[in-house]
Amino acid sequence: MTSIFVFGLFPEDSGKTVISTAIARGLLNEGSRVGVFKPRSGHNLWYQYESFLKCKSEGRLFCEDIMKLMEASRCYLSPEILNPIDALMSVFNVETFLKRRRVGQMYILESEVFSHLVVERYTILEDGEVRRILLINERNLKGDLTLLDSDYIERLEANSDQVIALKSLNEWSSLYRSLAPTSIRSCYDTLNKKFEDIVIEGYNDAIAPDFQLIRDVDIVVGVAPGVALFYDSGEFKKLIDTLRSLGRDPASLRAEDVVRYLKYYEVFKVPPIPRERLTDYDELCRRLKTIVDHVKSGLK
Repeated sequence: MTSIFVFGLFPEDSGKTVISTAIARGLLNEGSRVGVFKPRSGHNLWYQYESFLKCKSEGRLFCEDIMKLMEASRCYLSPEILNPIDALMSVFNVETFLKRRRVGQMYILESEVFSHLVVERYTILEDGEVRRILLINERNLKGDLTLLDSDYIERLEANSDQVIALKSLNEWSSLYRSLAPTSIRSCYDTLNKKFEDIVIEGYNDAIAPDFQLIRDVDIVVGVAPGVALFYDSGEFKKLIDTLRSLGRDPASLRAEDVVRYLKYYEVFKVPPIPRERLTDYDELCRRLKTIVDHVKSGLK
């Protein structure tokens, strides 16, 4: 099994999904059994409403990116396994803040991620059985601080094996550190047994969604608008090991922490692509042929 890790050089809009779907379709067209993996993700009820409606119709929670990756690769395992951790965010219920005369608080909280969190789902595979753990932001649900769909949240709770009410950012962070390794590794192990190649798409500009997972990657691609950079996987892992030995938690590492020390060995231009063409994966594969071909050459 060969794994390709695609990470973003910036927290938002780096183009990870464009590159990941093109690679996945390219490998599929070569006859490979391709798996796709989005270890951690977050999406917004308001700004990604179509994917929210898809989740609501199924009573489940998974991200928009995994839907695209699944279509590109024709990998149809449960999206909750391919995307073991997903957080649903939402926008503020501005009317609530105004009625309570908390305008100043609204602007202070706007930049805080936890203030926008509605729920987060973890999938853990234990002896072939799927276990779902749902974290709910108690403050937002009880305080009517964000726009949300209560019926959907209740359905998610009913479909979960365990529901945990969050009261603070520190508690959320602590639970992530506790649950994430088991969630990510148990789901990835399932893919590892089923597919020849796995395309792993990172979360924002995070470098190591899981320390053990990163130790398995064979090809490392960093992306930003207009460019795809290939890094030596051995040097990439060695740097993470070094930073870890200096006390840095690999899960906290961002692109900025590593790209300053790593030299890419190959660079490819990424042209602007019209939005309507981004889900025509065969055409996307053709437009990004040099990148796809370079990945293929690395698998031989």
